[in-house]
Amino acid sequence: MRAARNACVTVVMAAVTSLSAGCGGSPPSALPRTYEAATSWMAREAAGQDLLYISDARGVVYVYSYPAGKLLGELKGLQSPAGLCSDPAGNVFIVETNASDVLEYAHGATSPTFVLHDFGYYGLGCSVDPATENVAVANSANSVSLGPGSVAIFHGARGLPNFYEDRKFNSYFFCGYDGNGDLFVDGADLGSYHTLFAELPNGSSTLEDVKLDRTIGFPGAVQWDGKYLAVGDTAADALYRFRIAGKSGSTAGRVSFKTDHSTLIAQFWIDGSRVVLPYGTLAREVRKLGIWRYPAGGAPLTSTDVPRANELLGATVSVAPHMSPRARRLLRD
Repeated sequence: MRAARNACVTVVMAAVTSLSAGCGGSPPSALPRTYEAATSWMAREAAGQDLLYISDARGVVYVYSYPAGKLLGELKGLQSPAGLCSDPAGNVFIVETNASDVLEYAHGATSPTFVLHDFGYYGLGCSVDPATENVAVANSANSVSLGPGSVAIFHGARGLPNFYEDRKFNSYFFCGYDGNGDLFVDGADLGSYHTLFAELPNGSSTLEDVKLDRTIGFPGAVQWDGKYLAVGDTAADALYRFRIAGKSGSTAGRVSFKTDHSTLIAQFWIDGSRVVLPYGTLAREVRKLGIWRYPAGGAPLTSTDVPRANELLGATVSVAPHMSPRARRLLRD
């Protein structure tokens, strides 16, 4: 069990620590970095269809048609892309861990339209509140930050963020907004990596501890599925659905992922009756992305090899702008 826990720590924290030259990494530059890569590319057909973005923590974001799984593009020139999230307009946000930035890409674009600066922290997961367009980022401390990590919120996806802390947390990993604009975040305390969970209620400036009725072996992604809050357990290759009431969460179900290999996972992305998951083996000989029925889980509907990937971590679906719901259903069916 200790070996499995350590393996999970290695995978989830790869975007926070192992991508740096040393344990503390290099301090972020005070000047904005230019994210232009001549080798980034995107197929012309990408603009008119839904897209699946998958991050490789070693410097690439792969873009696939969704749900068909055809490679349509690659975003390069990145340092350490980690968690991904998207808004209803199809804009995609990429957490650049070592650069302490969050990059906003328009649907199908090869260069960012805007860069949000998360100075002093290593971000991992992100989430967008569709009602306000606020972007939340779950942070761990880096070599220039004072104290533990934080939750950063960029109001309207612009400007400088407000930071929120819970003194029980040392590092924050993933976060997700529910349908009421409440933000939920998971993370760990100092040293022991005991999983912690908290809520920032809509309109509040205080993170409140939430007690789940099930132990999460090691925290993974957090996402609202329309009815329940889904929380990943990296140690169990599963996610749990929770009913949240006040300061407690009760288990409403478990979604297990069956693959043909021993897997290590971090972020999933729920899209209605489907859930997307990048996964791979600890030895790195296998890197794949799969699509499962949600909340059934079990064997994947589809599985696609990502042969050049090193450390798959983040996933999000970007909807094609101006596509009608009926056209989207016909395309997916």
